[in-house]
Amino acid sequence: MTPNYSLQEPREVILKRIKWLMLLRLMLATFSLGTAVLIQITKGKPYLDTYLVSLYAIIGMVYALNLLYAFLLNRVKSVRTFAYIQIFMDVLLITGLINATGGIRSVFSLFYYLSIISASIILYRKGGIIIATVSSVLYGLIVGLEYYGIFQPLYEIPDDAIYGITSLLFRVVMNVTAFYFIAMLSSFLSEQASKSDEALKIKEIDYHKLEILYRNIVESINSGLLTVDEENKITSFNRAAEDITGHNFSDVYGVKIGSVLPDLQEIGQSPGSGKKYDTMNPRFEISFKRKDGRILHLGFSKAVLKDVGGDSKGDIYVFQDLTKLKEMEEHVKLVDKLAAIGRFATGMAHEIRNPLASMSGSVQVLKDSLKLDADNQRLMNIVLRETNRLDQLLSDFILFARPDDRRKESVELNNILDDTIQLFSYNPQYGDINVIKNLHGKIMIEADPQQIKQVFWNLFINAAQSMDHKGALVVNTEIVHQDSLSKGVKSRLDTNSNEFWSHIIVSDTGRGIPKKYTDKIFDPFFTTKDRGIGLGLAIVYRIIESYRGNISVKSQENKGTSFTIYLPSISKH
Repeated sequence: MTPNYSLQEPREVILKRIKWLMLLRLMLATFSLGTAVLIQITKGKPYLDTYLVSLYAIIGMVYALNLLYAFLLNRVKSVRTFAYIQIFMDVLLITGLINATGGIRSVFSLFYYLSIISASIILYRKGGIIIATVSSVLYGLIVGLEYYGIFQPLYEIPDDAIYGITSLLFRVVMNVTAFYFIAMLSSFLSEQASKSDEALKIKEIDYHKLEILYRNIVESINSGLLTVDEENKITSFNRAAEDITGHNFSDVYGVKIGSVLPDLQEIGQSPGSGKKYDTMNPRFEISFKRKDGRILHLGFSKAVLKDVGGDSKGDIYVFQDLTKLKEMEEHVKLVDKLAAIGRFATGMAHEIRNPLASMSGSVQVLKDSLKLDADNQRLMNIVLRETNRLDQLLSDFILFARPDDRRKESVELNNILDDTIQLFSYNPQYGDINVIKNLHGKIMIEADPQQIKQVFWNLFINAAQSMDHKGALVVNTEIVHQDSLSKGVKSRLDTNSNEFWSHIIVSDTGRGIPKKYTDKIFDPFFTTKDRGIGLGLAIVYRIIESYRGNISVKSQENKGTSFTIYLPSISKH
């Protein structure tokens, strides 16, 4: 069964074809009008000639009907019925035109073909057959009426040109056959075109869906992806690439990749460098500075971009932000280093402390029992003072090496901070430092109070030395829920084992830490001071780590330093 394509098509498609029909009708009417005027001028026909008046009347009716159709075009409910009416009226007008221009001898019988073709295109096979039938009936009616003298054409033809009955029947049969043949052929071609159009639309939809799928895949992956052409100009830049680099695709499109990622200039251009790219080792790393000043470590892989013919059209770069991974690697290295130093410190402390205590006791006995002059008394005091200093150093070693040896209890963090700040403020060395505290809530943690005091005391002393004993020291505390933590902070904390966290910030207005030293300040024995052994911040880091917390630092030279600490909290407010 042949489907009714006309019923399947949307209203807008049929309306568009009707508009083309109206335009074609208007062009034919205008052409006919011009022909009639030309005949009247060249032949010297009178203005009231019956033949020309009837021709002008038919052309005028075409113009009038076209105006009516234009008025009704967007108002009719059934566009198919509207198309049938228009084409049927065209057939009637063509019949009138044929009668006015010679009847069966008129050359305008060819216009029937145009109406049949129009019906086949707009209304497909059914419409083409109907209009072919109507055209056949009307054409046969003209021939019959004219043959029997019932109705004569307005345009007279010489008698010797009249056909006999056989010729007339042949003419009618040939025209009717042509009508149906044209209807079948044009409707078949129209249906085939419609089928092809539908198949093309389906393919277009499939390609569109496929394109959307590929675009969604590219935009959804967590890795940055960019492509460059043969001139190294960026041609695509996915959402992850925008997030990682901080550049929008609209800003980098058509820009050379070296202007966006400067270190990529070295790829393939530095013989012997570790960054050189080759097809056997398509992975490499670069450093990248974002607009906000952050330095990222990016890991790249590179491949050749080829077209369907296998020809190279540029390169594809896939990259990830390895900054957190690098930080984790550095953290693991630091932990290993601290563990090694811890083991060393524990062994050394036990080996040295006992003879040191014996030496200190012996010197103290000699000092008390002997009568010494002033110089010898001063030397004895130096020995005792340095012995005590060595004992304190061993204590720091033991605290650094075995922070978990102390007993933990539930303590209120802000009370410990208050005590430490008060002790710091009463010290005459730090009298010129303005301490600002913003301690919020009641923060309960599981810790050894002496160790926590040691953490903050070391941080305060470090801040005071950075400020040359004058400036502002700011201490802030609060409790935060794990949901409010940033992804970067969560990655450094065990948020699965604790829901609430104490958040402590210790800031100063000192000299700051040079950028080249920022990653080393928690290393044991690292110091930039003339005095000290570089264990203060290492002990702070070790204690915080032993409590499953985290400490980080931000610093700007000549503007100050800020230490941020997170510790698991057992209170909610």
